Amino acid sequence: MPRPIWSGSISFGLVNVPVKLFSATSPKEVRFHMVHDKDGGRIQQKRVCSVDGEEVPWEHIVKGFEISKGRYVTVTKDELAAFNPKATRSIDIEDFVDLHQIDPIFYETTYYLLPDRGATRPYALLLEAMKKTGRVGVARFVLRTKQYLAAVRPMGRVLAISTMLYADEVVDQDELEGLPDAHANQL
Repeated sequence: MPRPIWSGSISFGLVNVPVKLFSATSPKEVRFHMVHDKDGGRIQQKRVCSVDGEEVPWEHIVKGFEISKGRYVTVTKDELAAFNPKATRSIDIEDFVDLHQIDPIFYETTYYLLPDRGATRPYALLLEAMKKTGRVGVARFVLRTKQYLAAVRPMGRVLAISTMLYADEVVDQDELEGLPDAHANQL
């Protein structure tokens, strides 16, 4: 039986509906390990410095962003932590839009939202209202250490929340090599 991976509430205006978040998918992938053909021992990957060829222990590894070939700006754990969004345990719906206004290319990962204790009635009212109006809630929420843009929508008997990509994360078709000429489509 699946377990909730997050709990909080859906909020908009003065409405607050406690919910639990469950994964909506269970990808079935075969994952292979690298194994030595001679003795079956698992192959280990080591962290080796490209300058001196020495193995580097975790305590001497920092994160860096390459600004030009071979030049990095390093960032400390504390500096990275300062960028983490504040986890509010709230799915904040900022607007309601028609479902057809969101192109499916923006959807990333979908989760189910189920009512938490004592929230069955308000949850059911929200679900039914969204079904009747054909509206989707555009929201923001923090899962783990990342803030997501998301769509809250009715899906069968439950509400679903789909994390979404931002517009700059979708490849513009004009950047595609070999794009057919617009006049070719008029034949």
